[in-house]
Amino acid sequence: MELTFEKDDLLYSLQVLQGVASGRTTLPILSNVLIQAADGKIECVATDLEVGIKMKVEGVIQEDGAITVSAKKLADIVKELPVDKTIHLATTANDRVEITCGDGVYKIIGLPDEEFPQLPSVDGHSLTIEGETLRAVLRRTEFAAATEDVRYFLNGLCFNFLPDRTEVVATDAIRLALACCEPFETPENVESFIVPLKAVKEIERTFAESDEVQVSIFENQILFADENATLTTRLVEGDYPPYQKLIPDSTVDKAVVPKEQILHAARRVALLSNPKTFAVCLEIDTEQIQISARTPELGEAHETLPVESSTGRVRLGIDARLLIETLAHIETESIAIEFTGAVAPVAFKPTNEERHICLINPMRLES
Repeated sequence: MELTFEKDDLLYSLQVLQGVASGRTTLPILSNVLIQAADGKIECVATDLEVGIKMKVEGVIQEDGAITVSAKKLADIVKELPVDKTIHLATTANDRVEITCGDGVYKIIGLPDEEFPQLPSVDGHSLTIEGETLRAVLRRTEFAAATEDVRYFLNGLCFNFLPDRTEVVATDAIRLALACCEPFETPENVESFIVPLKAVKEIERTFAESDEVQVSIFENQILFADENATLTTRLVEGDYPPYQKLIPDSTVDKAVVPKEQILHAARRVALLSNPKTFAVCLEIDTEQIQISARTPELGEAHETLPVESSTGRVRLGIDARLLIETLAHIETESIAIEFTGAVAPVAFKPTNEERHICLINPMRLES
């Protein structure tokens, strides 16, 4: 195999693939990226047996072939090469890869491509999603998914297909984030599916600039693709909890506050919250919101913010980490905080936007 690349073209693909080609594996070849050239196109592939990504790379083929080589080591080398010189990559005897750029020559030990796992093909029903729509629903929800929950079905995002909309939801049983987009036509037997959290993060990275993304569903596999990349992943098996029951039909009161003001105030006050609980107190009335924290071993802090509008009063305990992360993922200048009492879930919504809601269960405050 003999290929020539521009640095930026090769480096971009390697940086995307590195998230999948993890070095922490009992199979050394899964730390490698497969580079293959055939039929006039060059492709780079990485997989961890759960998520697989294939990317087309612009380049010139002098000789067809295939080889696998350490994804991290190759990316590290390419990153340091000069941008104004082309990169020449060739295989030599005993599965070696020789990289030449200007006066530099680098030789890496590879592994034969025959040992590299084949990505599954998904030939099921296909639907098209606008790239920005896909990225938006993932961005607005993925932060609320569980990361270490024994209830494995919470370690992912649920896509729920309804007649008038598609709902994407994540929850770790303490908080919940839900975003909606237009309805999609899916196979008759598919009402919902759960995409694992690791795949969600790779989807955002792989299709960061895609105008449209094709989605194909087949049994326990799903495939995302655009003109340059393909990502496949196994779906999470199991039934997602009935999250609609967690969303209140109505709330008693609402306060509207500028997002940036409350976000930065929460970050500052949280510095003096208890490092075991991260609890802060949120006191809302018709004129203002006060955020405070008190820890005997550290000290105390409070900040008061004017509200744009408010219809009620409440005193809430809330985990500062969850509050900050939730506020950071709402994409409007003002945020509506809806509440019914000190123990009921608190809803955070972008103002004038019905397609995004975040819920946090309050904490018990020490008297």
